[in-house]
Parts: sequence; C-alpha cells; structure tokens
Amino acid sequence: MQEFCTLADGRQLGIWVARPATAPKGCLVVLHEAFGVTPHIERVCAEYATEGYLCAAPAMLMHASGRPEGVVLPQNKEGLEAGRKLIMATPLPQWVAMIQAVVTWAAGQGLASATLGYCWGGSCAYCAGAQIPVLKAAVAYYGGMLAELTAQGQPTCPTLVHLATADRYIPLEATLKAFAHHHPQALVHVYEADHGFNRDDGKTFDKLASQLAKARTLELLNKAFA
Repeated sequence: MQEFCTLADGRQLGIWVARPATAPKGCLVVLHEAFGVTPHIERVCAEYATEGYLCAAPAMLMHASGRPEGVVLPQNKEGLEAGRKLIMATPLPQWVAMIQAVVTWAAGQGLASATLGYCWGGSCAYCAGAQIPVLKAAVAYYGGMLAELTAQGQPTCPTLVHLATADRYIPLEATLKAFAHHHPQALVHVYEADHGFNRDDGKTFDKLASQLAKARTLELLNKAFA
C-alpha cells in the first residue's frame, strides 16, 4: 500500500509498502527501474514480504517530477526516454537522500535496512551502500552506472551484483574489470540473459536466471540479517 516518509528537507516521499505476516527480519528498500514503482516492483515487494521482510519501494522519480508519489511511466520506448530525462534531472545526492529517508523511516520502526535495486535502482542500491554505512547489505541488478560508481566508492556491507551477458545497456567487461579492481569483495554473478531478466512482464524476462538470482539474493540477505 502507498505510504509516505519525510526527507531531511521536509518534503514528502511516497513509498509502496508490503509488510510480512510476522515480525519483519528487516527492511528492504526496493529501488525501481526507469519506469517508477510499476506493478512489477509491487510484485517484487510482495514476494520478499513473504520471505519475512518489510519492503518499501520509494518513488525515486519524485524529485524530478515534483510529485511526492512520483510517476509511473509506460514500459515502452517513450516511457524509457521520459524516465531517462527524469533520472538525469535527479542529482546523485538526491538518490542517497531519498534512500536515507526510507532507512530512517524503517529505523523508527526498529528495523535495519538493506537495498535491492533493478536497472537505475541497481545503481542507486550500490551508491547507497557506499554512502549509508548502516545498511546491512546492497543488492544490485544490472545497474548501468556500476562501473563508474564502483570506482568512486564501495559499500562496506555485503554486496551482491547480478549482470547479464546479452545486456546492451551495460558495458559488461568494463563493469567486471571495475569490480575486480575496486571491489573484489563483492559477489558478482553473470547470467546468460538480457537486461531486465528479472522483470516478469517484459520481453527479456528469463525465469531461470530470475529464480537463481533471487535464491542468491535471499541467501545473502538472510545471512546479513541473521
């Protein structure tokens, strides 16, 4: 369901929240792709809630759109272009500020947090891991800026990265080299799949890769929150 938290500057930030049936192990800050908090992201939240996590997906396009609830864009070429414009209008410090607001919101409920992000959200998840030291873990799926961000600073928390061999949006070899050089402690897995292989309503969805990546993600998260 839709809830709101408060940024340090007083602005409201919409978050889609899925709560587990029992006491949460912790909070997963689920970070969306370029299209906003789509039904796919809502399903991701619901799935991880069944695993015992309170899931909160912030509307990261809020800053550029000026709407606390953010925007949800069509998952097509036009929507991608619109999303890219909003992302480019969102400075990196604002990424961290919005994620920090959710982490603070969760801490107010007695919960530690980890980040879990897809596409742009994957870059956000990694960036936050490097700049918010209280995070328990950072999990990034096919983030386009990972090579650059890894060179700038690395999370000290357990870090898991999922990449794809056929990803036309991400320089795979450069990203792998960046991790090997700057962050060899990160767990990096490469799948015989395409960009967006976890998005179950997309053309590039790969069920086997998605299932394997989720199993690895849960293994890392459960250890981090143990």
